[in-house]
Amino acid sequence: MSLMTQILYGTGVLAVCALIHVGAVIVSLPAFPRFASALAPRGMMIKAGGILLFGIIVIVIAHTIQIWIWAGSFLLVDAFGDFPTSFYFSTVTYTTLGYGDVVLQPEVRVFATFAAIAGLLTFGISTAFLISLLVRTLPTLSDEAQKH
Repeated sequence: MSLMTQILYGTGVLAVCALIHVGAVIVSLPAFPRFASALAPRGMMIKAGGILLFGIIVIVIAHTIQIWIWAGSFLLVDAFGDFPTSFYFSTVTYTTLGYGDVVLQPEVRVFATFAAIAGLLTFGISTAFLISLLVRTLPTLSDEAQKH
């Protein structure tokens, strides 16, 4: 694969991953107030823990889907001959661990860098999302604690 093809394919898959991640966050947002209302009678600690746990579940699902997309993409560009290796490499690259025990041919190395960029970008979005949940939940918890 030429350098320009790697850049174009990598950019395309990265864009799809970013859309999936942002979409997962946006689609889940309306569920949080309903979830918080359902947990409110159970106490503030359970409410906060439940909201954070729900947010983590949303994020984990979004990241998992993206890793599967990268694994499939590596198979489509013939970077690997089998799915387990492709999935392993996708996970290690997406999380930016980069063990180096599986190495790509030069024809797809630039393409693979976009998996790491996608991981960095979406982990940043995930962090901001969880922090926003904390910021929105903590004042509510503080108000509830003062009432008791």
